[in-house]
Order: sequence, then structure tokens, then C-alpha cells
Amino acid sequence: MAGQVVPKPLVSTLVALQLKLMWRQLRASTSMMVGSIVMLVMVLGAAIPAMWGLVALRGASLEARGAITVIAFGVLTLGWPIAVTLMTGNNDMLDAGRFALYPVRARQLLPGLLVAAATGLGGLLTLVLGIGFVAAWSSSLATAVLAVFGLVMGFATCLVSSRALSAALAAVLRRRRARDLVTIVVVIVILALSTGIQFITHALPGNVAGNSGTLDLSQMWQQFVTSIQPTANAIAWTPFGWAWALPWAAGQGDWGHAAIWGVLAIAWLAFLAWAWMRYFSASLTSPLEAGGTSQKIAKANPLDRLLPATPAGAVAKRGLRYWRRDPRRLVGAIATLVMPIMMGVAVYASGNNPDTPGDIINAVLAFSPAMVGFMAAIGLGYDISYDGTALGTQIVTGISGRDDRWGRAMAYLVIFVPVQVVMIVAFLAVSGRWDLAIPVAGLSFAWLLSGAGVGSWMGAMWQIPQPPAGSNLVNRSGSGGVAGFLSAMLGIFLPFVVCLPVLALAITAVVLGGWWSWATLGAGLAIGAFVLWLGMRIGGRHLDRTWPEVLAKVTWKG
Repeated sequence: MAGQVVPKPLVSTLVALQLKLMWRQLRASTSMMVGSIVMLVMVLGAAIPAMWGLVALRGASLEARGAITVIAFGVLTLGWPIAVTLMTGNNDMLDAGRFALYPVRARQLLPGLLVAAATGLGGLLTLVLGIGFVAAWSSSLATAVLAVFGLVMGFATCLVSSRALSAALAAVLRRRRARDLVTIVVVIVILALSTGIQFITHALPGNVAGNSGTLDLSQMWQQFVTSIQPTANAIAWTPFGWAWALPWAAGQGDWGHAAIWGVLAIAWLAFLAWAWMRYFSASLTSPLEAGGTSQKIAKANPLDRLLPATPAGAVAKRGLRYWRRDPRRLVGAIATLVMPIMMGVAVYASGNNPDTPGDIINAVLAFSPAMVGFMAAIGLGYDISYDGTALGTQIVTGISGRDDRWGRAMAYLVIFVPVQVVMIVAFLAVSGRWDLAIPVAGLSFAWLLSGAGVGSWMGAMWQIPQPPAGSNLVNRSGSGGVAGFLSAMLGIFLPFVVCLPVLALAITAVVLGGWWSWATLGAGLAIGAFVLWLGMRIGGRHLDRTWPEVLAKVTWKG
């Protein structure tokens, strides 16, 4: 119709807006800029070697190229919607609600939003790896063409699937409880996968010897490729592998499978685009607001009766509730519980190595519960930063720094001392080394108490503003990136250094036994208690002098 205005996509406008907002965010602080540069270097440091590894596959067999590329890019495609969904409602610069008042339709915005979504580190990582994917399949014209087509379809699937899922779950994920639950589940899955990698690594073919008894690398490689073939074949028939499996099918001359996978990839991308447009259009006409939540206040729990009716006891009672309700602390607690399990799994998995005596493996397994103290300093060091503006309520009551330090440490130890005891008993039972119960207890409690003392001192000296509990767990400002990294490293290594004498006694107790076991226990409790007392004393005095500055530092400024 003459005179009708045809709506044009706002690609360049939205991409320019995205880049401008990203630049302004980076310029917000020097730490933000440094943290972003570090993340960029880390991404490129991982992506570029991986790209050259894919390029090196060009001369490998079709089975090797197909299995490795399908598995790798299938996992990458699955990771896109998970990662973006976790960020929903926290740092989405081009959220649908921001365009609700403008006279634009969803179909005008979606192309620009799609391109803008590729401007981050995830897009850079996928693009660099995609170059390696095309290079790996450039051995013939047919596979090269289908590799380019697969890269375009696969990259688009990553972008659209992540946006469609986040748009579909926006109503749910803007509720604090649902978002926190999703993030905690993802953290548990990641920790479980990292633990499972220990078994997978040791399950891979290791010592393959030829007639001469030397290691046959070619045979090892062939066994590795054969072992992953079933997984690759399964992923190739899923939406995460359809696009990436096209050159594999073409290289084998299986044009039937190539046609089926191509049609399925196009249909899947079209469905995702339709779903994204549907949910995005609904968000434009009915912008969502984050709703508040209510919670029934329960009576005092039994632990309240065990804690003293003192200022430090009041801080401890509040801390116990925080450790149960605050997902940021809960994730830290889960990581603390998983540390000895990961250590035990690594030791147990290495038990298949015939070169390592079983007694040594069982002894190391028995000492795995000491890893509970690995995260103690970090957990207590960040505790005061999680309070945010709520810390002001405590300050005006006149609670001293010493009571604050003792109360937070008391809450932490009430939770993790029983956990430590249960871990010790469990790992002693699994290892069968009940004769090491005393030195294991000595080293474990030395590390736990020392970590609590170091964490109490760190928390008083350095505070890093944290997003409020209602925000997403992965949304972190760069304002404390460098300081946070350095404090985390200090919290890990300083307790370890303090416990080196106890570790030496524990090793001696394993070899010689006798009174060395009791010496380990005595030294562990003495050193741990002293470091705990020292951390409370120094940290408390520092807080008494700097309460206003501490409150200013822990206040989240968004």
C-alpha cells in the first residue's frame, strides 16, 4: 500500500546501544576495567589454544574429528541457555521491559537483540572456536561448506535458545526464591560434574603398551576416540548436535543423515525464534515487575537455646539464620561440604594406579576431611560483606567488634564442627584406617579453627560490596575483583602455612605412630585455638575503630 511505513530492524542502533552501555559499565571503576581485561585474557587464553587444537584435527580421521567436534560444540550449545538464564533480570542491558513504552514491535527488535547478544565474551568464545571448527572440516569442499553452514546455524541456535529460554522463564526467575533455587541447583550440578571428571579421567585408557613394553600413543588415541563414539552419536541426534554433525555426515558420505540433521536444525531454530518472539512480545505489552515475597516467622529453634544470651550470642543466632536462608552463604556451605568429597574421589580414583601402594592411598583418603577447613577463611572473610546496609542496624545497637567477630565465628563453627566430625568418621570408615583417627582429628580441627581465625581477621580488614540477597548469585561487580581474588588466595594459603607444623606431625604420626598421634592432636588444637583467638582480637579491635568505613564499603551501590 502506497504511503505505508515499513518497520525496519534496529540492528545498528541496538548493537551501538549495547556497546555503549558495556563501555560505560567498564568505565565505572578501575577495578571493573581490570577485572574485565582479566576475564578477556582468560577467555582468549582458553579459546585460542582450543582453536588451534581444532585446526590440528584437520589431519585426523573422520571418526576423531566428528566425535570431538560434536561433543565439544554440543556441550557449548547446551551451556549457552544455562549461562544466560542465570543472568536473567540482573544485568540484561537490553531487557524487554526497557522498550515497553516505545512504539516498536518485537520483530523490529529481535534481529538487533540477536546480534547484540553476540557482542559479549560468550560470543567471542564461540566465534573463535567456530573458526577452528571450520578449519577442522576444510579438508574437502563438501565438508567445508557444511561446516560453515553448521557454524552459522549452531551459533544462531546458541543465541536464540539462550534468549528464548530466558524470556520464557523471566516470570519465574524474577522471583527471588525460584532464581536462587535454580542457581543453587546449577552450582551443585557443576560441582558434581567436576567430581565426576575425576572418575572419567582415570577411566580413560592409560597405559597401553606394545610388544616392547613402551607406551603406544597412537593406540591410546584410537582407544580414546572409540570410547567417545557412542556419546558423540547420541549428541548428534539431539538439538544440541544437529548443526555441528553436518560435516561429519558429509565426510562419511552419509547424505541421508546430513539432510535429516540439516532439516531438523533449521526447524529447531525456527521454533526457538517463534518462541522467543512470542514471549518477548508478551513482555513488551506486559512488562514484568519483580514481586516481593513473604515468609512466616517461626519460633526460636533448638540451637538458639544452646547459644549464650550475650551480644556475641545474638550475632551468632542471626548468623545461623543467614547461613540457612541466604543463598550466597548457602552456596559457600555447599562448596565447603564438597571439598573433602572431591579430594576423596580424586584419591579413590587414583587407587587403580598399580604404582601407588594401597596404604598410602588409604592414609591420604583418611585425611581428606581436613579439606573442610579449606574454605573456612573465605566463608568468614566474606560474611560481613554479605550484610550490606543491614550492618547499620547492628552498629547502632553498640555491639563491639569483638562480639561481632566471636558471634560470626560461633555460628560458623556450630555448623561446621559437627560436619567435620561426621566427615572424619565417614572417611575413616571408607579408608579403614581407624588407627589414624587421632592425627586426622588434629589436622582437621587445626585447619578449621585456623581458617576461622584468619577469616575473622580478613573480614575486619577488607570488605567487598556484594549484590543484595535478592539478586542473582552470578551477578558480581568488578569493584572488588582484584581485592576479592587476592583475599581469596590469602584465605586459602595462610591457614595452610599456619598448619604446616601440624601437617609435619601428622605425616610423622602416619609413619611412626605412637605418641606422635597425640602430639598432632595437641598441636592442632593449640595452634588452631591460638590463631582463632588472635584473629578475633585483632579483627575486633580494627572494627571498633572503623565501623563507619566498614558500613560504607559493604553498601551495595549497584
